[in-house]
Parts: sequence; structure tokens; C-alpha cells
Amino acid sequence: MRISIWKLLGLLLTLLLLAFILWGFSRIEYVERTVHTGFQGAAARNPLLAIGRLAERYGATTHTIPAYSKPPQSGATLVFAASRHWLSSEQNEALLDWVRTTGGHLIISPQQLQRMGRKDDAIPQDPLLDSLRISVKYLDEKQSPEAEKAPEEVLNAFLELLHYINKLETRTIELPDGVHLRAGFDSRVQLEYHLDSENDGNWHISDPSANNARYALSQVFGKGRITVLTNLDFIDNYKIGENDHAALFVYLTSLAKGQDIWFVYGTDVPALWRWAVDHAWAVLIAAALLLIIWLWAISRRFGPLLPARSVDRRSIVEHVAASARYLWRCKQGQALYRILCNDFYKRAWLRHPHWSRLPVQELNQQIVLFAHETRIPQLSGLTEQAVGYLLDTRHFRDEKRFAADSLLLDILRNQL
Repeated sequence: MRISIWKLLGLLLTLLLLAFILWGFSRIEYVERTVHTGFQGAAARNPLLAIGRLAERYGATTHTIPAYSKPPQSGATLVFAASRHWLSSEQNEALLDWVRTTGGHLIISPQQLQRMGRKDDAIPQDPLLDSLRISVKYLDEKQSPEAEKAPEEVLNAFLELLHYINKLETRTIELPDGVHLRAGFDSRVQLEYHLDSENDGNWHISDPSANNARYALSQVFGKGRITVLTNLDFIDNYKIGENDHAALFVYLTSLAKGQDIWFVYGTDVPALWRWAVDHAWAVLIAAALLLIIWLWAISRRFGPLLPARSVDRRSIVEHVAASARYLWRCKQGQALYRILCNDFYKRAWLRHPHWSRLPVQELNQQIVLFAHETRIPQLSGLTEQAVGYLLDTRHFRDEKRFAADSLLLDILRNQL
């Protein structure tokens, strides 16, 4: 048996490939390494889970909600760590009324702290801060204390981009009682009072190393208190374990046994129709106009009416049957029966050519013998006289006789 040289080369290449694969697997070294991919379970869904557990260790009762709907009960502490830009004027007024009349403690941060290249120093309007006569000042690069220490030649485009990212910087802050803590705040954002006088119930947290920049202000409001911080990012699961963030939160909320604390960490998503009305009204108007134009366009006809579509063509059998019924009504039944007999003779001469040379009596005998050989019940009783009458087109046949003879002739023709 001869083996082709190409088959040998293919086998050799296959063996070399398998050897290379085995060698590669033998050189692979498996190393197990644990990579932190973020929090899992409840911590992944709730960014304030850790601070809530801390409050529970102090004996407080905590409630963590993904979206704000209404103020809590009297005397509670509400930590609003989510964005407040979606709150309506009625909801803002309800929050202020809750603090003023029930003695609640509201802890918030400004709505927006990142200007991303804005030239003015103004921060977008915040209804709650306006009610407290507190303003937020965003320092430019030249006004920031750290900007004077950094040489201007090293501030390239990449650092300019990082300048507008709200990145917390670890700073030493001073509490009203003189205690110093290490916490993360953005040195570019500061809070300012706009009160005629600061009473004893108001206090602030400042940075002595940055010209006493204020990062937190607390103000008595009716029976309650409102505390404003430049940011609340230090209380999330990632930051609460760093520096003195936990101690700062304990001081801000005055944690104690039996205290009721509510955390809001998410933003209420408005209904789709409400979002469309507020932000996509131009698109809705354009879509409505297009719909009106389309309805008007399809209601108009241009040009003459198109001809009606013809019905489906009928079967040829229906046409033949209709023609036969017409001829029968016109007293042409004898002609119809003559056509059937002629068709029988053509089939008989084709299958039995020698019948065409026989006289009529012998032809009738051959047809009777053939009919008896078929052993078909309808043909078993045929005689020579019956075959002669069957093939005689001169006799008049009524409707019943015409149908019976036509059926018998058709059976006989099909058996030829």
C-alpha cells in the first residue's frame, strides 16, 4: 500500500503541533491572586451601609432609603447624601418646615460643587442654602492656597483637567470645641455666612492652615438645626474607614442611644412623561407636528383611483362544467354525449388498436368480455345490447339517464 508524501507531511506537522501544545502547557505557571472588584451584596447596593452599622453600634436606630419622599418623624436626624436638584419647591419647603417645627436635624451638602471651567464664582442656586443665607464659594486656581506653592510651569494640561475633578484632600480641621481631626475635604470649596450676627447656636468647622476656610456650617433653624458641609463623600463605604471620618460623623450627628437617623443615598427617578415634559418638550412638539402632517397626508388622494384588483382565476374544471350546463340547457345534451363517446373510442383505439378494425357487433362482444375481466361491480352486468345502447348517440336521454350512462362510460374508459 502506497502512502502519499503529502499525507506523511500532514501527519508530521500534526505531531509537531501537538508536541508544541504539550510543551506550552507544561511551561504555564498558574498563580492565584485575589483582586478586589468592589463591595458585594448589601454593601454594593447601599453606599452608606458602613456608616449605618456604626450608628447602630452607638445604639441609634437607622433607616437607609434609596430615594427621598417625605420628611421623617419628629426629632430625627436626616442625612441627605444624595443630589437634591430634583426636589420641587414644595418638597424644599416641607424639609424646612420639618426642621423648624419638629426639631429635626438636617445634614446636607451643596447641590453642585464642580463647575468644569466656569469663569464666574457663583454656584447654581440652592433653595435650602438660600433660606439659611449660606453661600458656597468656589476658589479658582489662583485663589487656592495650594496654588501659590505650586510652580506655574509644572501645571500642564493634565493637571488642569484634574483640577476640576472633585477629589478629596486630607486636611486637618478644627472642631468648635478645639479638637483637631484629619478628614477629606476639597480646599477649593468654602462656605460663608451672610448673617448680621452669629449667635451662640451656630458653629463652623474650619481649616486653620488655609486661612480658617470653612468646610462645615451649622445653624439653628426654628426648633431644629441644619448642618451644611461642602461634601458628604467621606461617609460612604469607601471613605468612612479613612482618617477621622467616623469621629467627624459622630460629632456632626451627636450619636447617642435611641437616636433616630435617616440616610438618603439615591435620587428619585421621575416618571418618563415628566422627564420628557421637562427636558424633551421640543422633541414632543416636533413629533406631534409630524404626526399631524402625516395624518393629513394620508387623508389626501393624488391622481385617479386605482383599478380594483381582479379576483383569483377559477379552475378550468369550473369553466368546463359551466359550459356543459349551458349546452344542456340549450338542448345540446346529445352533442355532449357524442363528445364522451368519441373520447372513449380514442382511448380504446390507443389501448387496443385491433378493435378499430372490428365490426360493431364484434366490438361490442370484446367490450363485454373486457368489462367482465375487470370484475368491477358496475361493469359486471353489461351485455352486448347494453353496450350497443351505451355507445349509440342517436337515442334521446333524459337528465337521469344521461348522468347514469355518462358515469358508466367514464368508468369503462378509465379501465381500458
